[in-house]
Amino acid sequence: MYNKILVAFDGSAPSIRALQHASKLAKSVNANKLTIVHIKERIHLQQPVFSVDLDALIEEENRDILSEAHNHLTQSGIPYEAYGLEGTASKKIIEYARDNQQDIIVIGSRGKGFVKETFLGSVSHEVAQSAECPVIIVK
Repeated sequence: MYNKILVAFDGSAPSIRALQHASKLAKSVNANKLTIVHIKERIHLQQPVFSVDLDALIEEENRDILSEAHNHLTQSGIPYEAYGLEGTASKKIIEYARDNQQDIIVIGSRGKGFVKETFLGSVSHEVAQSAECPVIIVK
């Protein structure tokens, strides 16, 4: 059934609900573990930023985002792994699921990038259209 459940997590309200749904699913099917992926989008600056360690700031933000997921799953007692990946969110989620033979993907309906999502297409829509495994989109 669903032994390998992948959750896309960005700290947004829909991704928190997706994590909650995935943890309930994991418990109900007795899944081996839950895998959380957080995608770090590449930032392209037009001008250099002086005296700011941008990589350190991004890494700190990523740790803060993943700590929410860690707290939820630690309390629920579900075994999990968390990975930070870099690149285009939909492509990285699809690639990870395929390369690691995930049984199902759980993703929030809308992430933190509303403007980007509106103009470039929804990450959850792209994942649902292109993933090789079932996808649950949580509102």
